[in-house]
Amino acid sequence: MRFQYFRFTAGLLALSLPHAAFAQDGAAASDADDIVVTASGVAQPRKETGQAISVIDRARLETLQSATITDALRTLPSLAVAQRGPVGSQTSVFLRGGNSAQTLVLIDGVRANDPSSPNGAFDFGALQTGNFERIEVLRGANSVIWGSQAIGGIISLTSLTPTEALSARAVAEAGQAGTVRTSANLGGTSGPLQGSLGAGWHRSSGISALTGGNERDGYDAISANGRLEIALGEDAAINLRGFYNRGRVEYDSPFGLGANALPESRNRQFTGYVGARAALLDGALVNRMAYSRTDIDRRGTDPVAFSFNNFVISGAVDRFTYQGQWRAADALTLIFGAEHEETRTSTSFEGATPARADNRVTGGYAQAIVRLLTGLTLTGGVRHDDYSDYGAKTTLAANAAFTPNDGSTLVRASYAEGFRAPTLSEGQPPFGNPALRPETARNIDIGVEQRLLDDRMAIGLTWFRRTSNDLIAFSFATFRSENIERARAKGIEIELAARPTDRLDLRASFSVVDAINRSPGPLLGKRLALRPRDSVTLTADWRTPWTVRVGATLSITCDSFDDAANRRRLDGYTLASVRAAVPLTAGIEAFARVENLLDTKYMTVAGYSTYGRGAFAGLRWTL
Repeated sequence: MRFQYFRFTAGLLALSLPHAAFAQDGAAASDADDIVVTASGVAQPRKETGQAISVIDRARLETLQSATITDALRTLPSLAVAQRGPVGSQTSVFLRGGNSAQTLVLIDGVRANDPSSPNGAFDFGALQTGNFERIEVLRGANSVIWGSQAIGGIISLTSLTPTEALSARAVAEAGQAGTVRTSANLGGTSGPLQGSLGAGWHRSSGISALTGGNERDGYDAISANGRLEIALGEDAAINLRGFYNRGRVEYDSPFGLGANALPESRNRQFTGYVGARAALLDGALVNRMAYSRTDIDRRGTDPVAFSFNNFVISGAVDRFTYQGQWRAADALTLIFGAEHEETRTSTSFEGATPARADNRVTGGYAQAIVRLLTGLTLTGGVRHDDYSDYGAKTTLAANAAFTPNDGSTLVRASYAEGFRAPTLSEGQPPFGNPALRPETARNIDIGVEQRLLDDRMAIGLTWFRRTSNDLIAFSFATFRSENIERARAKGIEIELAARPTDRLDLRASFSVVDAINRSPGPLLGKRLALRPRDSVTLTADWRTPWTVRVGATLSITCDSFDDAANRRRLDGYTLASVRAAVPLTAGIEAFARVENLLDTKYMTVAGYSTYGRGAFAGLRWTL
């Protein structure tokens, strides 16, 4: 199945790309000139970093009509999504074959991973796009700047950035399974104050989470976000940021009543940030100090007595940081910092006495960005962390980026070490393993990007390899977390964008991710669970002469396995969607789309349902 798909896809690309050769004006979609922050922790041109980074901005989100963050992420290479049921259900993201716990998630710069979840991974199930204007994805390890959990990569989400002029937008849509989504955002500047506010509401009657059920598992949630910067003159400012989400999700338990089970979970998540910025030495030295907090609470109820679905679980992370950025010369920028983090969790099942745990980590890092020659940027750094539970660890990283023509050609390479200490849930009872060892990893990638045909075409190619030692994964055999002695993930990523005419935008991503268990024993050579080896995504969007915008997405995901022993195969699948949008008046646009156009039957996790064909329609207002 895999090879037939890719022969077909290659044929499509071969047919479509030559048209770009005849275009004479306009520009291909490319993010080579984007300003990114995930590479070094400070704003820098993407062409100065040797790491693989993709950016999805608000315009792209609206073009794709991506309702959820995972809808948008699926268009990027080497990224797999596993969702346990309808919207709102527990949803994991795997970058470059890594565990979901190896992906660090940032919301407006604040670490948002769940300290109370079984592996500390972020649950994307509740995250809608309405509150965000930018997604930045770094593929590969970056532990020097970001510390633990940044082994597989980083997903950074940014809410509406305030502008000088008043800006506002609102979106409402309805569709499949009784779904209603609304969001509104407002931002602007008044004197020394610059801020934005946003809110969203989402409700869906859903489908049965487990296959074979005859009851619907619904979901409803509200969210809010806010940012405020108070300027204290030209060289200092105070920053306040916050994100809040509260939801109720019905789900099915594989125990008790199975597909017709009636448990529900009420979840609350808060991330907050208070920081100060002060520039010294005529702006050459920028100091940032901050306190941030991530607070998560989950409460489950189940009519079935003595069920593990009756629980109260909470976790909180308090983080104190200092970062300095010193531009010592035009050719040299130094970034350095210190951090202290305290994590606490509390877990209680069936009203039992809560099991509580806590740990602390203190660390520091330093990184140099050196511009030796025009177009050549070298970056190297070191980090040292001291964990209260697992001792000390030092990690190194280096990367290089070279462009001889101001970004039209970009050659990059990177080496990065990663480290992830077991979370409190992984290392402590009731389901933790006190004997767990921390994960370590080494990541190498080499890539080249090229813009062609007067910037009407852009193509990128990346090869990567990551070796992991003591990879932490949950074992259903022992019903606790265990170490995988050695694992390896390697592959290639291809990204392409072409604009044959000013009205037509074509994009494609292709990836091969070979994630293999390399531990001696019966699992040697087995593929890691829930990691499809191959995937392709194609998008086409056309702005017609009649003001209507139309588009389509085709994604192909090949076979994967649901278990470590590779006994439960998940068949590959093809998903197609179509969309259209038309302006009604100034600032108001109507849009509609059909998802899963082919009504494909598929699963991303064995036994859990996915949506069939469904239609959505809505209105978008922008000021």
